[in-house]
Amino acid sequence: MTPAQRFLMMTQGRQPRPVANMMRQYQTPGGITPPMALRRPQPPAPTMPAAPRMSPMMQRVAQRAAMPRMTPPTGAVTPPPTTPPAGGQPSGFMGAFSQPLSSPVGQAISQAAIAGARASDYSPTPVSLGRVLAEMGAAASKGYAGGLKEQRAAEAADFARRMKLMQFAQKEREIGGTLGKEQRAITKEQFDMEDKLFNKYEGFSSENREAFFGYQKVRNAVEAQKAAAARGEEPSGASDIALLIGYMKTLDPSSVVRETEYATAKNAGGVTERVRNIYNNVRNGVVLTPKLREEFIKSATTQVQPHIKRQVELDEQYTRRANAYGLNPERVVTSFLPNIYNSVDDAEKANLPVGSLVIIKDRLAVIE
Repeated sequence: MTPAQRFLMMTQGRQPRPVANMMRQYQTPGGITPPMALRRPQPPAPTMPAAPRMSPMMQRVAQRAAMPRMTPPTGAVTPPPTTPPAGGQPSGFMGAFSQPLSSPVGQAISQAAIAGARASDYSPTPVSLGRVLAEMGAAASKGYAGGLKEQRAAEAADFARRMKLMQFAQKEREIGGTLGKEQRAITKEQFDMEDKLFNKYEGFSSENREAFFGYQKVRNAVEAQKAAAARGEEPSGASDIALLIGYMKTLDPSSVVRETEYATAKNAGGVTERVRNIYNNVRNGVVLTPKLREEFIKSATTQVQPHIKRQVELDEQYTRRANAYGLNPERVVTSFLPNIYNSVDDAEKANLPVGSLVIIKDRLAVIE
């Protein structure tokens, strides 16, 4: 008999042994649970496995990877993009070379390159690397200063253009009767008549305006040079250039000389050759003397007087015409002239600051 057969014979006929059910709560035969009975053991609550902890760098990588798949809900405000470096250009060495040629940095790089090429030309005497770098540095500094001046001039011109557009928009709103509680509504016929008068007035005033603004440019440049001298600073070539451009406008309002170019008979119009030569010398680095600056401002005052007189007459003429047609003169005459007084006493009673421009009848004067 095999061992397996013997095991079957020994286990056949046996009853299964009772096993205590430890998971069932103990109760008496009547179904009552005694207070001292042991509580049934509870299976442990399932626990979620802890997520592996990621390093800060891996967290940033995961966030960036998930960003393209995240679509913001409708109406949600998306965060602004990362702010680029100042100027909107990349920073560093490559950022400098990505600047426009007309920018200060572009001017500095181009001038330094030209100076380096000149210093590296053939020379019978040896030229050290230090000398080449020094000349490049000086040229770069000068080019940057020149580019900065041109940039500021362009910003000023853009500001003046935007101010003119704002004034025009203001004029349109006034003509439309949208400003002021007591403004009366105007008809289309009135609007057309005021618009025609305004256009004629502006056309006749253009040369006078250019001459007057040129004169103001001369005065501002002279005052800037005086202030610099009082601080012990060297005179500015840029102020002298602005002075001469303004002076050329008083001589010929149609001249279109810009600060970045030389004056010629073509772009300076009726400006004398002597003034053109002085301007071109200043562009080459020559500085005006204080005596010469005073001569220019005195001459500019004399040159602008006829334009002032004509503009005063234009303002009076178009004011009378607007009143005669039953129109509003304030929507026709937009004079650029300073305050006009009948006498010196009237101007003094106004308590204007020293240096203010005024007009006594039709003559330009300065409060002293």
